[in-house]
Amino acid sequence: MRRLSRVAIVALLLPLTSHADLRVQAFDADPGWESVGSRAARNHSRTVTQDFGHSLTSFAEGAAPGEIGGVIARSLTPAMYWAPIAEKTLDGPLRASGKFAVTPAGGGSGVLVGWFNAESRGWRTPNSLAIRLDGNGGKYWVFFEYGTRELGTGGGVTFEGERYQTTRTPPHPADGSVHVWELAYDPLGADGQGEIRLTLDGVPYIAALGPGHREQGAAFDRFGIINQQTSGDEMTLYVDDLVVDGTRHDSSMHADWVGVGNRVTFEDRAVRPYHDFGYSETSHAGGAQGEMGGMVWRIEEENTAQAGYYADNVGRLTLEDPLHAEGSITMTRAAADSAVLIGWFNSRTYIGAPPQNSLGVLLEGPSRVGHYFRPAYANSSGMGRVVGEGPVMRPARTSHTWTLDYDPDASGGLGRIVVTLDGESVSVGLDTGVRDSGAGFDRFGMLSYQRGGHYVEVWLDDLRYTAGPPR
Repeated sequence: MRRLSRVAIVALLLPLTSHADLRVQAFDADPGWESVGSRAARNHSRTVTQDFGHSLTSFAEGAAPGEIGGVIARSLTPAMYWAPIAEKTLDGPLRASGKFAVTPAGGGSGVLVGWFNAESRGWRTPNSLAIRLDGNGGKYWVFFEYGTRELGTGGGVTFEGERYQTTRTPPHPADGSVHVWELAYDPLGADGQGEIRLTLDGVPYIAALGPGHREQGAAFDRFGIINQQTSGDEMTLYVDDLVVDGTRHDSSMHADWVGVGNRVTFEDRAVRPYHDFGYSETSHAGGAQGEMGGMVWRIEEENTAQAGYYADNVGRLTLEDPLHAEGSITMTRAAADSAVLIGWFNSRTYIGAPPQNSLGVLLEGPSRVGHYFRPAYANSSGMGRVVGEGPVMRPARTSHTWTLDYDPDASGGLGRIVVTLDGESVSVGLDTGVRDSGAGFDRFGMLSYQRGGHYVEVWLDDLRYTAGPPR
């Protein structure tokens, strides 16, 4: 006798309605969902070389021969070279100084020099406070940034009293010129909020920590060089005459330093903006083997060909249908300024932020927070909303339960969306006029978000979701 799949069995047991039904997908086998651009990474890779550490050179013109540095590539794969230090936090002062030289700097390169710890991973690195050098084809910018243990981030500079964006700081040619720097943190500065000061070639740049970020805290047990952990290019950097919290790290002390991933060459498949998500024989989200998910990039609005989704054909649904979805979710890796949409959308209008004809959860947030789990919707004319806040999710190998419910009769007939994550909820009523233009949905799944940014690695399992009659 032919064995029915779990999806088919549940469908037989669920009560049918005239308009919509609930489907169940446990991913105990490949469901054969539609993949559009979701596995683009399998056709793109690049060779990454990390070659930095102690060097018997003197590009940074230190007091004695020898320095640290070399070729450092942006990559999601961590590469570090550091000196162990006694643990520091945002409740105490920090100070480091030295010299550096850059020659050359690739078009999308970047390096951090500062305090961090063993858990410092990802773009806008948590548990870090560092100088950031951003390369852009023969030139680079120098500023500073930090990340708390709860993924709150910040940085930038204030120059002559005016706060600038990071790309407004003076650029420097990547010609090997030597620069003198000092990075200092005062926990009592900015009225106790915490204040960072970068002095570069005698010019001070100052910024306060974001509200509540000192309270979120951070822990540092090493000082050194760490690659920016997103896709990009190479920078050659050398640092010398380091003094860290009163301890001099000259060229004779390199034996105390530790390197991980700093002398390697490998093929990197995590390349922006090429997604790598879909069915997977893994179990990050909990339960039995088999789930959907992977790496999704937030991509530029104009690059519509790089949008991607992995989704089930759910027939035809509209804003007149009650909608329900639930399941388990895990976010294993995430950079600041990244996002993914989970829910219903239209296979013909899936481009946008949010796209026309979509209703679901947007896992995304400002870099100062991390990632909100919050409702988002747009009708057929693009009229819609992304809710400002919601439950916060952070990268961890922890499985969460979630639900989404849309009731077309709620909010006085305007319609209302309620999203929960581990029982914490956020809701939004549809704006007046949204239902007038309507919306049509024919897919349910994961969809990339069309606004430039970085990566999130998310996994979903044990899904139940509303599906319409076949078209």
